[in-house]
Amino acid sequence: MKPENLIKEFGLTATAIIALDGYASINYKVTTTKGDYILKYYKNPEELELIQGEIESISAVQHQVEINLPLQKSELKVLDDGSFIRLSSYLEGMFLYEVPHTTELLEDLGEKMAVLNIAQFSLKNSAIKARKSDWDLQHALLNEPKLEFIEDRFDRNIVSYFMDRHLMQVSSIQDSLRSQIIHGDLNENNILVDENSLIGLIDFGDICHSPLINEVAIALTYVILLNPTNWLESASSVLSGYDCKNPLQRQEIELLYQLIASRLCISVLNSAEAKAENGATEYILQNEKPAWKTLRIWIRTNPIMVKNTFLKVCGFSIENRDSETQLAKRKQVASGSLSLSYAEPIHMVSAAFQYMFDSTGNTYLDAYNNIPHVGHCHPEIAQVISEKARTLNTNTRYLYNEYTSYSEKLLAKFPEQLDKVLLVNSGSAASDLAIRMAKTITEKNFIAVLEHGYHGNTMLGIDASSYKFDGKGGKGKPDNVIKLPLPKEFRGAHSTGRAYALEAISILEKHIALGEKPAAFLAEPISGCGGQVPLAKDYLVELKPFLEQHEILLIIDEVQTGFGRLGSHFWGFELHGIVPDLVILGKPMGNGHPIGGVITRTDLSAKFDTGMEFFSSFGGNPVSCAVGEKVLDIIEADGLQENALAVGSYWREELVALQRKFSVMADVRGYGVFIGVEFLNDDLTPATELAQSIKNKMKEQFILTSTDGPFDNVLKMKAPLCFSKDNVDEFMGKLISTLRCIYM
Repeated sequence: MKPENLIKEFGLTATAIIALDGYASINYKVTTTKGDYILKYYKNPEELELIQGEIESISAVQHQVEINLPLQKSELKVLDDGSFIRLSSYLEGMFLYEVPHTTELLEDLGEKMAVLNIAQFSLKNSAIKARKSDWDLQHALLNEPKLEFIEDRFDRNIVSYFMDRHLMQVSSIQDSLRSQIIHGDLNENNILVDENSLIGLIDFGDICHSPLINEVAIALTYVILLNPTNWLESASSVLSGYDCKNPLQRQEIELLYQLIASRLCISVLNSAEAKAENGATEYILQNEKPAWKTLRIWIRTNPIMVKNTFLKVCGFSIENRDSETQLAKRKQVASGSLSLSYAEPIHMVSAAFQYMFDSTGNTYLDAYNNIPHVGHCHPEIAQVISEKARTLNTNTRYLYNEYTSYSEKLLAKFPEQLDKVLLVNSGSAASDLAIRMAKTITEKNFIAVLEHGYHGNTMLGIDASSYKFDGKGGKGKPDNVIKLPLPKEFRGAHSTGRAYALEAISILEKHIALGEKPAAFLAEPISGCGGQVPLAKDYLVELKPFLEQHEILLIIDEVQTGFGRLGSHFWGFELHGIVPDLVILGKPMGNGHPIGGVITRTDLSAKFDTGMEFFSSFGGNPVSCAVGEKVLDIIEADGLQENALAVGSYWREELVALQRKFSVMADVRGYGVFIGVEFLNDDLTPATELAQSIKNKMKEQFILTSTDGPFDNVLKMKAPLCFSKDNVDEFMGKLISTLRCIYM
């Protein structure tokens, strides 16, 4: 129906009509000889009772607040088809987004919001209380099905993460929060201001009965969107003004970080849905870009920093998480052999994807902890753990779908001859099992390993780890272990993999002649503890025929290199063009959930079946298998192997470019996001102190790395696969500033 005809229902004649934005109603600004009005047309007759409640609520508080409200100018008119129209006053003023945000303005906004909420506290309306809106923060999870409309998987993960946090932190307690009728949508288009004060509020179309803190969270969200460079100060000004008139409770304030995130998520989810269904309007999409920008900032913003800032604004004390006390307690209860990274340890409290948050409010970019393979606290992993732990968690003496489903999906990632999997609960347990299998199958007790290798914390694993038995506190090489030189191309004993292979064959032949033929040769495709050293090209290709000839099994340890981390290949052994006899899996297999495994062939598996039962209490349990399968799903769905290739290539290019400026960066090596930088002094001696200094200075700039190698002079990076080029730019910026600080 035409608006010029609708206005006549109120006995008025329009001289000018301007269509206005809106999504719940069709809105017009109508100019008549008697003044300007807002005309709203509602198609849905079922909304009549709700709109009547909205009108009554506005009328009930109009004399208790010092701001203009959209007052009803006539009775509602119900049309013949059940649709209806209403006429309200037109309010003059500038919108919040049209003026500079002075501290005075923002505090006044907070104060007058508070006064409005105080006036609304005693209001009762059954229609409003029964309302269930997607935009009401207490019903935020109604929007979860819209996740499918977000095309970018990394963006979708951010929203999914915050939706999961809403479920955990808000939904479980919101019934205990103070609730009342609130405006429900205090955004920049609904707030009218002059230079330094709030003068009016419009569009009560999202009015709802909801926790009071939701009103504050929504207003803060839009103030943050409008103030991207000083968002914390701006939000604090609004909060300060609000709290001085209507004091908030500690529990409410502590929810604000998450509630702001939830409001941003609701916004982008509805924008994504509208675009997907070709129903997008400028009104719906106007905040989409700033909302996404803010969400990407929010995911890396330490929640404790926001919480503590807001608590201080409202006069509450801050919880003191004393790292020194925590360190002292740890020393009391833990063995001194349990080490900590950095001379000044970091007290971590939470994490999200490639970011970690400490107890004092700092955010760290994680370029090192390779265990959270698809990202710290990935919501899909968390959901699987929760769901399966609530359903069934037992052992492999029973049949359940998760074991076979995961095993089939995992084995599909390997060459077809590797068709058996034995599941355990860690990479160390997998190393131990692989060594035990090799010795049982071959009936030999010796094992050949590479120098500087590391294969776990069990007795068999340590005995096979030069990194341990040759390191501090080690007792030297066990008598039944044959140590082979690490085939390192950069400044190594040989320049080719073939030369290293011939040397290894020569060593093995001498032991075989002495009756010391090894059961297996155990190696990583890239030596992590050796300093991120890829085995020299053709080394394994040249060595493999000799091993086969002498029935020496080849065990490849993929604990650090597997599951797409290298980008170009899903498994490290694929770099070398060989198929091992056994493969060890661990660390990233469960994204931090304890799971490990050994992959082998049917014939070898049969030889291990000697009558002695293989059993691991937790190995292959339903929860672990479900988590492992979800990790594989996420790697594929999110294109994480491809991301590791693209980001890793970019990262190495940037490092090589920097290497031209700083000759101390003697070698840049690795694949995907498994990268090492070896530092040498001008006299080509290991720059151990420099590497340590760089690691610690990077930590001071909130970048997590580590050092390794026999001289501890290799800066090593093993980032989560969700690491981005922007993260690389941040890393490189901090590395450049660190090197300049040291050398200039």
